[in-house]
Amino acid sequence: DKVPDNDPATFAMLAEGKTQGVFQLESAGITGVCINMRPTSIEDMTAIVALYRPGPMDSIPTFIANKQDFRKITYKTPHLEPILRVTYGCIVYQEQVIEIFRSLGGYTMGQADNIRRAISKKKMKVIEEERKTFVYGDPTQNIAGCVANGVSEAAAQSIYDEIVEFANYAFNKAHAVC
Repeated sequence: DKVPDNDPATFAMLAEGKTQGVFQLESAGITGVCINMRPTSIEDMTAIVALYRPGPMDSIPTFIANKQDFRKITYKTPHLEPILRVTYGCIVYQEQVIEIFRSLGGYTMGQADNIRRAISKKKMKVIEEERKTFVYGDPTQNIAGCVANGVSEAAAQSIYDEIVEFANYAFNKAHAVC
């Protein structure tokens, strides 16, 4: 049976920690996340599944705090707001990493996915070489870079650091939904 996105009873049940028999949500740790987060939508449930992994797990306290008080949400640049709004200012999915490279850095979808893949495979040489392109661009690849797109150098460097740390364990959204 399909659970409607707006079924308050389902989300109340999960927020109370009644997760026994719910695929991917049965462990004590993830049950605790459900209780603390108080999910109210399929988006929240998808994020819980994606965040409860090594690496992204470090973002769970920030995600919960931001969900419970929108005033705590901050963005390193306003350019991130449309990409990260649905996840309360946190990078949660591989698709968000790709969109950050595309929107902020000026990469094509293919170029962005290639660097996302290199990061997930921990290809450190490629990762460090790509930092300069992300921040400053590369005319030979027709990539403008963050600075040319109105993102400060400091913000771009910080965003890149966060992406590299996160993308090692990132989940794609479609997989988390399933």
